[in-house]
Amino acid sequence: MIDTSLGFSLLVSSVISAIVYIATRNKQKSEQEQKDKLNDTIIIFVVTFIVVLFGKLCLSDNTSTTLVKVTDMKGGQCPF
Repeated sequence: MIDTSLGFSLLVSSVISAIVYIATRNKQKSEQEQKDKLNDTIIIFVVTFIVVLFGKLCLSDNTSTTLVKVTDMKGGQCPF
């Protein structure tokens, strides 16, 4: 799961959002303030997910597609 960009982004953004939620919790808030805090936490999750995903995709050297050169094919046969 950590090897894929999607799994890594999901894990990192979940950890960051959980840390922010725990660090800013306060039991003596009104209901509206708690809803606002939850919305802010969701926004933090989405933003960190997108940033980490694009960063991981840009920095990874792994290519998931393999291209077959035309010169590798002989006689019209499939390469496999």
